[in-house]
Amino acid sequence: MRNARSKQATPLALTTPTPIADMIPVRLPVGPYMRRGDSRRSTILHELWREGPISRGSLAERMNLNLPMVSACVQDLIRDGELIEEGYASSTGGRKAQLLDVNPKRGGVVAIEFNGSMIASASSDIKGRLFNHIMRPVTYDGRSGDIIAALIDAIRYQADFLHEDEGIDLTRIGVVMSGHVDEENGISISIPCCPGWENVPVAQMLSEEFGVPVALGKDIVATTLAEKVSGHYRDLSDFLVLHLGPGLGMGIVLCGMVHRGHQTSVGELGTVLAPGPDGAFGPLMEHSSGEALVRRAKQIIAGGSKSSIPHHVNDSGEITPEGIFRAADMGDEVARTLIAAAADQIGVALASTVNLLAPQAVLFGGSLVEEGELFLKMLQESARKYMLPQLATAVRFEPASFGQQAGVTGAVAMALNAHYNGFAD
Repeated sequence: MRNARSKQATPLALTTPTPIADMIPVRLPVGPYMRRGDSRRSTILHELWREGPISRGSLAERMNLNLPMVSACVQDLIRDGELIEEGYASSTGGRKAQLLDVNPKRGGVVAIEFNGSMIASASSDIKGRLFNHIMRPVTYDGRSGDIIAALIDAIRYQADFLHEDEGIDLTRIGVVMSGHVDEENGISISIPCCPGWENVPVAQMLSEEFGVPVALGKDIVATTLAEKVSGHYRDLSDFLVLHLGPGLGMGIVLCGMVHRGHQTSVGELGTVLAPGPDGAFGPLMEHSSGEALVRRAKQIIAGGSKSSIPHHVNDSGEITPEGIFRAADMGDEVARTLIAAAADQIGVALASTVNLLAPQAVLFGGSLVEEGELFLKMLQESARKYMLPQLATAVRFEPASFGQQAGVTGAVAMALNAHYNGFAD
């Protein structure tokens, strides 16, 4: 019997990014991933995916093309079932313009997030409306085949849901993973918390199993793409996405484009060197992540320091970052000192990045942010202290848009970005 499912849809309607004509010598608009040599058919679909429903006239204006040319291509896409006419624009005194949108029933996407200890899955229609978000813990025991089998089970469950509950067939799969990812070749190179996981051809294995294209991406890059295409601050052209949880990641949007880096290795904030409690330099991940907070708390308590942290363990009797935050909220000095040290170290790294890139905003997400209000406050105060004065007052600090659905929303955005760039004239 199936588990209870949430069928509430979350829109993933996208907006036009800031033009970057100096970077890409093409006349047509470009998406938040750099795209070269797009066909007109692909660009119309990509634009309507982001902006629909809009009229033919608005579409022609946005694409800088003449209306007859756009109308002819639109009619072909309607005939092929890719587009639908849906409603009318508000009247400005004359005849109401017919609105266009991509056909949401044309296909479905299954989204997967794997971070080493959890598989999250969801599904969406081809417009990007999210359904049926499920999170399940998994244990990696050194055998990548077991994880691939678990991913296949999760995808099959979501594909069945799409077919039986939404009447949509699976046409795309999006997978996001932590660690290092070769996005172009669909290979998960490594995952820090999974020793022995090396160069796993995830995209190929899943594509062979289900017979549909698979887009594989790095988690922080995919969630940053989701923020750019459908987040609350998508109209900004320059911003950072700071993900703080078991790991530390940073996504970068510059000039309306998601920065992907070489082999998608961008965003490894946890590898930035910082001084630890003993003054020795080491990766920030070892000092200031959720795992580092727990490890440091255990060391201090084992050393004889009195703290209420052990009174806030989880159901398994384990110390967690959430327990440390609760102790700090109740005035525990050991917990507050731990949080302040971690916040200050991350604040220095964040301020350095802000001073270098001068973004309009920093968006904060991840479990450390969602659970630790005091931690977030201390982090923001620390970052502003180290930022250039003019940036400290100008840069906005805002919550990220998607909470626990950030990973699967990013997987959907990544899969659909590839889908709508795959059409030919």
